[in-house]
Amino acid sequence: MTDLPEIVRISQAHGAASIYACDKTATPSTFSLLTASLATSAPNTKLIPYPFDVTSEEETLALIDEILAAFGRLDVWVSSSSLLGPASIHDTTADSVHACLAAHSLAPLFALKHAPPAMAKLLTTKRGYPNAAPKTQKYGSIIVVGSVASTYGGCWGPAYTVSAHAALGVVRAGVAVLKGTGVRINAIAAGQIDVGIDLKGMDMRGMSDQFPPARLQERSAIETSIGLERAGRPQEVARVAGFLASGFSSYVTGANLVVDGEYHPPTTPCTSSPLLAPLLTPLEFTILHTLSVAAKSTSYSPYSSFRVGCALLTSSGEYITGANVENASYPVTTCAERVAFCTAIVQGHRGFKAVAVATDTDRPASPCGMCRQCIREFCDLGIPVVMFDGAGGWSVATLEQLLPMSFGPEALGVTAQTGTAVAEKKE
Repeated sequence: MTDLPEIVRISQAHGAASIYACDKTATPSTFSLLTASLATSAPNTKLIPYPFDVTSEEETLALIDEILAAFGRLDVWVSSSSLLGPASIHDTTADSVHACLAAHSLAPLFALKHAPPAMAKLLTTKRGYPNAAPKTQKYGSIIVVGSVASTYGGCWGPAYTVSAHAALGVVRAGVAVLKGTGVRINAIAAGQIDVGIDLKGMDMRGMSDQFPPARLQERSAIETSIGLERAGRPQEVARVAGFLASGFSSYVTGANLVVDGEYHPPTTPCTSSPLLAPLLTPLEFTILHTLSVAAKSTSYSPYSSFRVGCALLTSSGEYITGANVENASYPVTTCAERVAFCTAIVQGHRGFKAVAVATDTDRPASPCGMCRQCIREFCDLGIPVVMFDGAGGWSVATLEQLLPMSFGPEALGVTAQTGTAVAEKKE
């Protein structure tokens, strides 16, 4: 978890005797820099890298047993996961939902189930390890570091939002479960956090379920969606975790402390665009997005692995889709836009209201020159072409903006008449 080093530093500042840094692949080298830093700043705090599957109840019990055997007490349990899952509903599978639910909600659930009895153990005498102290009353703090996705929709894909709500549900349920134990449980809803990774130009193949698109790091995107006009820092989340771990929050339980710089969910995309608002309803925009993204799954692209989906809205209110079809003889490849238009034309459609194109790229990709010319054959120059990236971000341009000073049927004395089966030549 990206905020773990800062949480460790905050914990040692509060006088922690030992901190188990748990990760599925944790080794001494994983936290070597942090261990070296603590050796100087907090020599009495022991950092223990611990390989741990947060989704395993058996490993949770084993960890608690080891902690009690070594130190005789357990005071704070911090749970955090950064698994995002697919960005769109069409790429979301049962397995991806299960993976997100397991990562985000099983860890705090098992902590809620098994940590309180360990936190209730008392120590009437001081043990021999550094920073040791007696524990004469039952207390403990379970902290679930989650996301503002537990409050808003649209922060990321459906699996992430569902699992973030589930994690917060563990906190809400925990208040009643923990009555009489002296143990508190709280959540932190973190917003966009800058963890020092520049995603621009990063090869995201195979990692789209783990990292957000680089466009979210752009200054304009941050200023639009965050009240403080900057991303948060890991230490700002860690300080809130330190507060919840300490006695300063002794009367706080069941809370969801929001650390997001005042995040504003995106507005309805269609109505926020001066170009689209008068041309498309929010429902039409949503359907075009949904269908163009879904069309990507029908792409035949074994050579480039570059999936493209296209959806057309006809003037009669029907939707036609297409996907790119590649060929071993590369020039024979047909783009998604041309597949969609050819399908529409042979079905008798001649009038079109909007074009949508979806790809898996980090930024919206526009139609190629050949496809722009194909669109020009059958559409007015003012038709909107909406381009979606792999995370649901989008941009829009008119055909005239994409193909200025264009050459069309009228230059040859032909008009592609709306609603007719053939184009008529001018006399």
